[in-house]
Amino acid sequence: MPEQGKFRGYILDDFQKEAINYLLQGFSVLVSAPTGVGKTLIADYLIEEAVKKQQRVVYTAPIKALSNQKFKEFKEWHGAEKIGIITGDVVIQPEAEIIIMTTEIFRNILHQEQERLAGFSHVVFDEIHYLSDEERGTVWEESIIFMPDNLRLLGLSATIPNASELAAWIQEIKGHPVKVVYKHDRVVPLEHYVYHPLTGPTDFKHLKKVWQKRKKREAEHGSPAGGARPRNGPDHKELIKAVHRRNGLPALYFIFSRQQCEVKAQELSERFDFLTIEEKERVLEILDRTAKQYNLEKWPTLHRLRPIFLRGIAFHHAGLLPALKEIVETLFGENLIRVMYATETFAVGINYPVRSVCFDAPTKWDGVTFRPMTTLEYFQMAGRAGRRGIDERGFVYILADLDRYRLEEFPSTNPDDVEELTSRFNLSYNSVLNLFHNYNRAEILVILDRNFATYQARNDRVFLEKRLDRLAAELEKTRSVICEDWGSLSCPQMRAVALRQLRRKERRLRYIRGKKARRAISAEVRELKDSLARLAERDCSPAEQARCEKRAKTYEKLYKERLSLEEQMRNLKVAGRFEADLEAKTAILEDLDYLDADGNLLPRGKFAMQIYAQELLITELYFAGFFHEWDEDQINAVIVAIDYEPRKGERMPRQLPFDYRPIRRTIRDLIFRHGVGEDEIRFFPSLSPLAYEWSRGCDFFTLVRNAPEFQEGDIVSGFRRGIDLLRQIRTACLGEDPLMAAKIKNCMEKMDRDLVQVHL
Repeated sequence: MPEQGKFRGYILDDFQKEAINYLLQGFSVLVSAPTGVGKTLIADYLIEEAVKKQQRVVYTAPIKALSNQKFKEFKEWHGAEKIGIITGDVVIQPEAEIIIMTTEIFRNILHQEQERLAGFSHVVFDEIHYLSDEERGTVWEESIIFMPDNLRLLGLSATIPNASELAAWIQEIKGHPVKVVYKHDRVVPLEHYVYHPLTGPTDFKHLKKVWQKRKKREAEHGSPAGGARPRNGPDHKELIKAVHRRNGLPALYFIFSRQQCEVKAQELSERFDFLTIEEKERVLEILDRTAKQYNLEKWPTLHRLRPIFLRGIAFHHAGLLPALKEIVETLFGENLIRVMYATETFAVGINYPVRSVCFDAPTKWDGVTFRPMTTLEYFQMAGRAGRRGIDERGFVYILADLDRYRLEEFPSTNPDDVEELTSRFNLSYNSVLNLFHNYNRAEILVILDRNFATYQARNDRVFLEKRLDRLAAELEKTRSVICEDWGSLSCPQMRAVALRQLRRKERRLRYIRGKKARRAISAEVRELKDSLARLAERDCSPAEQARCEKRAKTYEKLYKERLSLEEQMRNLKVAGRFEADLEAKTAILEDLDYLDADGNLLPRGKFAMQIYAQELLITELYFAGFFHEWDEDQINAVIVAIDYEPRKGERMPRQLPFDYRPIRRTIRDLIFRHGVGEDEIRFFPSLSPLAYEWSRGCDFFTLVRNAPEFQEGDIVSGFRRGIDLLRQIRTACLGEDPLMAAKIKNCMEKMDRDLVQVHL
């Protein structure tokens, strides 16, 4: 343990000491703790111990920005020669003692080159709760399933209620103990508020009263003339003003819209100036230094943002140029930004605590529709509030617009309501190919039953079985105290119901004129009278009848619950949950000549198993000879279109630097001839003309000036994603097609330059 419980100048909390002790004893450890309490300090300690002992550690992160940040930090602490990084588009010292990589890269290594992990002692999974992410969760599960059993794991997670279930699953499949360390309370407690002009910062209870009063007033007096309500809605500037008055700066203001981040930062800068003269001078120093470093002295965006920065205001989102993001993060880290407008990505792992966190709305855009924030998402972002050692409290505010949002859309502010982690496991074609490359069919079926989804289903079955056993006992006990005549016409209550039915039928009989209808109703009346005459009414007091009715309702409720649970049991599949998906994808791969009937990989399959995005499309284009026909600049134009997801409103360019028709035919064949899902093929060439010009040597300033519809950061990230795909293609063809590998390398060099190049 660190001397006197200190590490890097911090006094370690009990949960940090507990986790470190478990790691030193050789256990795997899962840490579940709120955002901002110091989880990463545990990983930092583990890394330092590994460096001292000359052990090797893998550090995985969910996003490249976090990987890059940890790479810079570890280089400063341990020396550049000991730290490496692999993020797909960047490879630096891959044989170093400490390797930082995205979780996707770690998964790929496990499939392709697991022998590279020989000599490693630990793998750190930062933000392991991403396992529940709908799009990327499978990567975390595969990484845990396929990691060597001798490797120990440190998982760092936001607070999740079923951390013990996750740890038990890992322990079951890896065969060694996994300790869970919980940290429930924060060192700096949070205070939660909603803000509306009518209330100021308040709680949900008071807001609800105000809302109900207004609704009642409108119902009694009607809406204003013409039905229009005077606009007295929420305004971000008023919220910031209130936060400032309450000494709540610096503040991080989350908006789930890039455009609104920029608009609101501009609006606030026109009204507020938070910096002193000395602080403004420091801002100018940082701007000038970074501008020279990246040759941005004449960059228009930097000149546009300079006045905003000089007022202590900024914004941060994925559309920003990486160099500008670095400027913003540097200013924010030095407390020269008092209000930061940011999208959700700023909350992932990057450690910039503030005094207050604000939300522009309780809902967020998830790529398909606006939906309420989950409680986990809320606390992941809200947890940035409250600086340890500086603030006694952290403050969280949600801007409330009672004309747009329903109260039930606001997230819970109770940490106990955080949603459980659930498996999102699914099979990609790449996963199927790698499974057949490394295992036989029988082994694959066993592996598919080792995922977290199957483990959770097994737990669900056990829970349902226990609940059904308890229900059976409760039903038997309840039935035993219900009167034996309940439900028959001897029961006074049932008899009263029957008499009411008899009177209704007799009344109907008076008015019915049709002979057949009269005969039918008459028969029903006689049958009901005979039944009532045959059975004597039981003599029960009103109190006895009330007790009997209560017991019967309890029995009915339990019986309905049993039927529901039995239905869940019938629909719950434990073993073989993914067999059908495996068979379907295997059939398509056989049809495409990636696999033979015995599960052996054919040349196409061997190529595709090394491609981790749009593997079928890339493989088909490659084996059709298009990569050989296209020149280097055309390849770069095509590659940025593969796996590109257009933003709302993006249109197909009128002219493309390549023939789109054969690509379209390839896509149609995959979907309509071979049965590949439409959602599994993604190709949109909106960046292709820009990539073509960039590949031919165009400078970035000219490129952006000629494409004002694109944000600078989107262009860079699109190009870097293309470089990542090119690297995968080069690896896949290096052995069999060295000339093509050389051509692809030239493509990468043409793309990986100037402002597109990552500087670490």
